[in-house]
Amino acid sequence: MGQEAGAGIYDALHESVESDGGARARAIYAPLFRAMLGLVAASGATSVLEVGCGSGLFAELLLRDAAIAYRGFDFSPAGVALARARVKRGEFFVGNALSAESYRGEYGCIVCAEVLEHIHDDLDAVALWPSGTAFVCSVPNFDYPTHVRHFRSEKEVRERYGAALDIHSVRRIAASGFAGRSVRESVQRLIWARAEPRKLLGLLGVNAFEWNAGWFVFAGRCR
Repeated sequence: MGQEAGAGIYDALHESVESDGGARARAIYAPLFRAMLGLVAASGATSVLEVGCGSGLFAELLLRDAAIAYRGFDFSPAGVALARARVKRGEFFVGNALSAESYRGEYGCIVCAEVLEHIHDDLDAVALWPSGTAFVCSVPNFDYPTHVRHFRSEKEVRERYGAALDIHSVRRIAASGFAGRSVRESVQRLIWARAEPRKLLGLLGVNAFEWNAGWFVFAGRCR
């Protein structure tokens, strides 16, 4: 299990993502973002607050096709600056998921992608979400240096967040084994995985969620 990281780590991360204009990150997160976009639309919300907007990659997709009011915050000043430069609509501000101040204003849906697994006090953050508000969230099924937890089943997701959130659905979204990677990098991944048959098959798309990586996407209403 990893460790919680400070804003400076994410400042550097967001700036490194911009080395190719975010192309690699877009490719990696494409299946996750597609699923979340569909759930935001299904919620019927006309306004969104994104918790942990990062450099604006999800907001870019959301506002490209949807006539929706958007606000997003992140505790990384560099991420917020990049989001403002990337997305010309909406409002971005520096905020903290554990501060009630960040949740002021009116919005119909909270989006929280790739955030809860990074903070120890995730339940305190979720407890701040206004009752009755729709939500669309994701958590991973894999470990990472900045993941303080990950999940192995839908049951674990419901057990963790069910007291604060009325979870209507939990979906499994498999990650691509080669998205955003060059041919050379893809070949290297296959070579490194050759001694682990399940990992190798997962990279090739066989039972990819279990044997490679993926996300649980869950949606519903705040209690």
